[in-house]
Amino acid sequence: MIKAFLFDLDGVFYVDDQLLPGANETLEWLQTLQLPYRFITNNTTLRRKKLTEKLNRLGLKIQENELVSANYAGVLYLKKQGFNRCRLVLREEAKGDYQDFDTTTDPPEAIVIGDIGMTWDYPLLNGLMNQLIEGAQMIALHKGRYFQTESGLTLDSGAFVAALEYAAETNALVVGKPEKAFFELATQGLDCQAEEIAMVGDDLINDIGGAQKMGYTTFLVKSGKFRDKLFQKSEIRPDHLIENIGHLKKYTSTKSLVWCK
Repeated sequence: MIKAFLFDLDGVFYVDDQLLPGANETLEWLQTLQLPYRFITNNTTLRRKKLTEKLNRLGLKIQENELVSANYAGVLYLKKQGFNRCRLVLREEAKGDYQDFDTTTDPPEAIVIGDIGMTWDYPLLNGLMNQLIEGAQMIALHKGRYFQTESGLTLDSGAFVAALEYAAETNALVVGKPEKAFFELATQGLDCQAEEIAMVGDDLINDIGGAQKMGYTTFLVKSGKFRDKLFQKSEIRPDHLIENIGHLKKYTSTKSLVWCK
């Protein structure tokens, strides 16, 4: 029986700047049942506070303490490992979370890589490769292959992380989904067993595959980056497949999956 939910955001509750149907209605239903939930996202373009504000402007009723982002997880990891000098390959809006670190002194001890959109180029990749060869630790906030936009699927930062791993003969440390530590961070305080937690997402690898390794019940939505051809080719199979977030209430109620107080 499900007693708590983890939700991906982009592709599940919104795409670009458009809130998807049933988003707030689903949250209101869970609040009525007094079931806890958290939003876990590999978003690395904004500080957690700014991301919350953006989602509020879109109309999503979300609070900052309900959100765990890969950008925020990167900060926690750097502090845990005792890194001080860092190079941030992040958008300016996301760098604000890293104010406690020295980001100007070379050589860096760690290189933090997130989404920088279309500003990747050869000089940047070449410079990063050399710093990695010299001993810097590469920290990938996630290794997403692509994400959904209004114009279709768009290449994500994971492709560039993979290129740097190959060129520098090193392995990035990944802190976002589908890493175990990220899910553990997101579920702190839920007071639930693994089999009582459900993950709802649109990404087979990061959302569904990662959650299944944790022992969670999984729901794949057919919105966002979902593509039937990719789904058919994948060996990963969710426990449940639903049309979109607006169908979650009816689907779980029909199958008596949700615990009611």
